Amino acid sequence: MKGRRCAIAAVGFILVGVLGLGGCDWFLPPVAPTIGFAPLASAVDTLVTLVGAGFGDPLPGVTVTFDDVAATIVTWTDTNIVVRIPVLATPTGERDAVVEVRRSGELVGSGTYTVLRGILFQTDRDGAYEIYIMNPDGTQPTNLTNNPAPDISPVWSPDGTKIAFQTLRDGNWEIYVMGADGSNPTNLSNDSSPDYSPAWSPDGRKIAFMTDREGGGFPPILDADPKIVVPRLNVEIFVVNADGTGLANLTNNAAWDGYPSWSPDGKKIAFETNRDDTGIVVTDIVPAALGYEIYVMDADGSDPVRLSNSPDDDVSPSWSPDGTKIAFQSFRDGNAEIYVMNTDGTGQLRLTNNPDADMMPSWSPNGGWITFVSNRDGNPQIYKTNPTGTATMRLSNSLGTDWGPSWSPDSTQIVFQTDRDGDLEIYRMNADGSSLLRLTDIPSTDAEPFWDTFGWGPMA
Repeated sequence: MKGRRCAIAAVGFILVGVLGLGGCDWFLPPVAPTIGFAPLASAVDTLVTLVGAGFGDPLPGVTVTFDDVAATIVTWTDTNIVVRIPVLATPTGERDAVVEVRRSGELVGSGTYTVLRGILFQTDRDGAYEIYIMNPDGTQPTNLTNNPAPDISPVWSPDGTKIAFQTLRDGNWEIYVMGADGSNPTNLSNDSSPDYSPAWSPDGRKIAFMTDREGGGFPPILDADPKIVVPRLNVEIFVVNADGTGLANLTNNAAWDGYPSWSPDGKKIAFETNRDDTGIVVTDIVPAALGYEIYVMDADGSDPVRLSNSPDDDVSPSWSPDGTKIAFQSFRDGNAEIYVMNTDGTGQLRLTNNPDADMMPSWSPNGGWITFVSNRDGNPQIYKTNPTGTATMRLSNSLGTDWGPSWSPDSTQIVFQTDRDGDLEIYRMNADGSSLLRLTDIPSTDAEPFWDTFGWGPMA
């Protein structure tokens, strides 16, 4: 058809010469107008305005898509369309999506928009704790859960399309998963005993978690007061598929096993346990003060191997992004310090050396730094050190308590919670502590920010 048009349109050669058109370009259909965006980048489930001219009336057949995924249209005029960004995978933290506006199938505008990994956090601003998402600059905080029961501890799936969290909506703590926009909340653990601390596998297919459902691993014993009976809990690590199938007990030991950390290839899980200390007493979901060591097991629970061997607690394992190291917190020196070791337990190296507590190690996504919380300057603040312990620096600086750091996916920024303003709020800073920015400013508790898939470990 194209050749036929060129053959019969002799006058076209005149247009080619006069107007500089090449070949038969003047016969091609017009390109859809480029649309603008406000803001220029934003997170899933937040609002963005598409700016253009000639969108026309909002007919029943109008659509807006981001990489062929339909967005919810909030308002539509001839020059401005407001939509809610649909769920798109953001495994590296951001994604340039092709946006297309159509009326009755006809393309009337297109452009490229940057979809960001939002920051998750829990807040009681609506009464009970809810899970919110906000843009990395703190704008557009959006409630994802909207339930009268507490919803806490949100964690991103590796591709950013789902969120696992803990909830009391069924009367006890359960592990739920929902879409990144809060859609389809589903109970994965579904047991009458508490289930908590979800951790995604690197491929996003499974979630490991802690549970008390095997309780009573030891008979009760008497406390110093013979009238008080102290139960010993048998905490286990379970795993479940992201669709709720395949529930399995991984540790299956009459001891306290907790805080699973997946290897980057998904083949191993590091965890802490007191299975080698028969004298340990546990009175809550928090471990006792002695006898915990770091173990590693295959992802199916087989072949558990002890990696640390200290008379005092070794806890809070955190696997390095390149899969070669495990950071952990140890009390072997009389107080909490940060250590690192090879994944077979060799090469244990002390990274911090301070008479005050250094706690909660967490790797940056690029593996270049390990954040931790320390009391060394009189109150809990956020620090970082490199994997050899040769470069340590203080990142936060307040008279309050700063803790719970979570890295941005590109390792350039850190969000954290602080009570420096009288109540818990969330702040953001550069990876060197500069450019501090307050993200939340509500007289409520805003806590547990979670940005990348590498979260901070428990305070043991």
